[in-house]
Amino acid sequence: MGLESLGFHYSILSAILSSFLIIYSLFLRDKDYKKAEELFIFGVIFIGISWSGIEWSLYLMGYNLFLLVSMPIFPLLCYFLATSAFVVYISERYYRRRIWIILAIIAFIISIIAVNCMNCLFE
Repeated sequence: MGLESLGFHYSILSAILSSFLIIYSLFLRDKDYKKAEELFIFGVIFIGISWSGIEWSLYLMGYNLFLLVSMPIFPLLCYFLATSAFVVYISERYYRRRIWIILAIIAFIISIIAVNCMNCLFE
């Protein structure tokens, strides 16, 4: 198992654990709103980092994530859509809209950099 495969699996695990962190922040919301909001923000940040890790590890394996998402690879597309919908739903329902808007802007900027500079990434 190479570095890229290990990075891919850890990125998926990171996304799952950050989803649990967001769910925990929902249970903590009634007791301590400030701490719950901080945990939610960290969960969203870790989901964004795991997306970057997935993109990097797929690139090291020789795949272009942006071509894979645009192709009909249903599980990969569902993964990104489900995590995006999860963050948007929780942000809209319990917290603030600016959190998911910032995540979307950062993901857009990172995707532009990754598409235009695939050879700039550290291998």
